[in-house]
Amino acid sequence: MEEHGTWLHWLYYYKYLPENIPEMVPETIVMVLVLCTLATVAGARLRTRNHGRFQAFVEFVVTSFENLVKGIVGEKLVGSLAPVIGSFFLFVLSMNLLGLIPGFTSPTANINTAAGLALCAFVMVQYYGFKAHGIRYLKHFLGEPLWLAPLMLPIHIIGELARPLSLTIRLFGNIFGEDMVLIILILITKEVIGTFLLPAQFPMMLFGVFTSFVQALVFSMLVAIYIAVATEQHEEAH
Repeated sequence: MEEHGTWLHWLYYYKYLPENIPEMVPETIVMVLVLCTLATVAGARLRTRNHGRFQAFVEFVVTSFENLVKGIVGEKLVGSLAPVIGSFFLFVLSMNLLGLIPGFTSPTANINTAAGLALCAFVMVQYYGFKAHGIRYLKHFLGEPLWLAPLMLPIHIIGELARPLSLTIRLFGNIFGEDMVLIILILITKEVIGTFLLPAQFPMMLFGVFTSFVQALVFSMLVAIYIAVATEQHEEAH
């Protein structure tokens, strides 16, 4: 049996989970449930009057994020895209931070999770491209002039496929490297001092919070940029 986090270990040990299910799957499910629960509870406590400081802070963050997305995708798309891009950001951020909690690992430190998120982003970009242009969206793969289509078509296809690949490698590489550094620091502390009680990895954990935020922001903003590029010709035509 491969090594798992503390809480997952006894789930596998007592056969509550089959051993062929990777540890990222239950951790991702737990994070989805936590985010859905928080969203439901927070939504039920929203007030139109006399709202507290927490709601004021959340509204400030949401408004700032909407303005950021608006600067990328434009006024017409921000209403539909801001919640989607925001969901990407929160989901990726929460999974990045999960590995900093003892007994858990970051699902995004697994290349399968990162690839799954990148493929979702890829499908979303194509969806908005077809929504903006219709079947004419395929024309941009041919390039201009049309007599160069045999050359431009494979180049554009490779370029489109390179986007989810770069999203996958960037997210996986950074979070996996961060988790490995934490593990190495913990093991070094155990070997040198003989105990896990001295948190020598604490400075790296603070840096991990920063990098988790940056990687989530980069991932979500790149998705917004890709969508803006896929729809910009539609905006110019109108």
